[in-house]
Amino acid sequence: FFPRPPTAVHHPIRSFHNKAQSSIPYSRRFNQANTSMSSPQAPISLFRSLLREANKVDNYNFRHYAIRRTRAGFAANREMTG
Repeated sequence: FFPRPPTAVHHPIRSFHNKAQSSIPYSRRFNQANTSMSSPQAPISLFRSLLREANKVDNYNFRHYAIRRTRAGFAANREMTG
C-alpha cells in the first residue's frame, strides 16, 4: 500500500516570494516612473540604483562581481541612445 501523493507540491522559495510580494502594493513593486527611459538622466539614475543595490549584497565576491558587471555594461553601451 502506497500513500496518496499530495495534490499540490509545496515549493518553499515560491511560497515565500509570493507572500513577500503580496504585502507590497503593485504600484510600489513596479513603479512606472522608474522604468521609462524618457529623460537624459534616466540611465544615470539606473546606473546609480544598480550600484546602490549591488553594494547591499553581503557576499564580497558577488558584490564586486555585480559592481564590475554594472560598470562594464554601462561603459560598453556608453554611446547607445534611446
